[in-house]
Parts: sequence; C-alpha cells; structure tokens
Amino acid sequence: MSTASAVLIEARASAHLSIRELAHAAQVSPSTVHRIERGRLEPTVAMLARLVAATGERLDVRSVTDPSTLAGLARAISADVDADPDDIATPVRRSAELASRFLRAATPGVEPLLTPPPPTGDRRWDAFLAALAEWLAVRVSLPAPAWVDEPDRFLDRAWWVTPMRSLRASEYAGSPVSFQRHGVYIHRASLVNV
Repeated sequence: MSTASAVLIEARASAHLSIRELAHAAQVSPSTVHRIERGRLEPTVAMLARLVAATGERLDVRSVTDPSTLAGLARAISADVDADPDDIATPVRRSAELASRFLRAATPGVEPLLTPPPPTGDRRWDAFLAALAEWLAVRVSLPAPAWVDEPDRFLDRAWWVTPMRSLRASEYAGSPVSFQRHGVYIHRASLVNV
C-alpha cells in the first residue's frame, strides 16, 4: 500500500464517507478513488490534496529537503554541500534548528530518529548525522537508533567541523561524547538554537 492510498483511506474513514460520496464531493470518478486506495494509481499531490480536502481535512505536504526530519536534513545538507562545499555554517544551522525543535517538543519520541537518513555524498556529514541522532536520543533519555552504529557512520580520522584551528581545543572540550565517538568535533553550543 502506498502512502497516498493510506492517507486517502484514513481521511475517507475519518469522514465516514463511501467511495462514491468522496468521489462526488471531489468531482472525480469513483473508480479513480478506488484505484488510488488500492494502490493501483498514484495521484499527483494536487489530486490527493483535492480528495483529502473533500473529506474536510487538509493535506500537509513537506518538501523532501525539509530539514525538520533527519532524512530531510540529509537531503538539505547534500544540496548545501553541492552548492558550496566550504559552507559549514548552513548545514550546522539547519542541524541546530532540527535539534532545537526536537528538544522543545513536549514529548519527543524516538520515531523521528529511527529511519536512517540517506547518504549526503560526504562521509563527514553522514557521521555527523549519526552523531546528531545519537546525541538527541541521549538528551531525552531514549535509546539511540541502531543505524547510528553502522560502520559507514564513523570517520577514520577526526573531523573538526570548524575550519579554524584556534577553536579546536574548545571544540574538543565542548564536543558531546556522541559526536566524539563518530570522529566529529563540534561544540555543543553550536548544536542548539537558544
């Protein structure tokens, strides 16, 4: 079952509508609704939004590069690195925003951390993301997801995120254990927006 079919089935069930009633409200054929729900037709985002709106709900679609999830953050970092490999500030800022939102959540759960993010194309950032997930889990007393221990999530040589040599002592002293374990050194103050 595709995500679109699951979304449509849940929205229609919540609204207590039959396939025929939903089709009439959305001005599409009942066979279109039926095929989408059975996973035989992948609707466009606009079509799915129209069908969901006909149930009285609203479809919230986020970009795949939306850095509010680890997967989205990985895609955003990948795009950032492609645009300017020397720009460390943008990916770190995005990571701090995600960390701040996660830590401010009333009851943060491990679910946002369970799915391993796709590779960024840069092993340093892949290790960084694993360290970030592990650090966030530890901060809210949750077990770290298993994927953070995959061999490709560790660096053979230390990576000092800041290029400024004069800050390395501070980075070392202030780097969370989760990051040090992955071979990444960044001061914890850089990881959260105050």
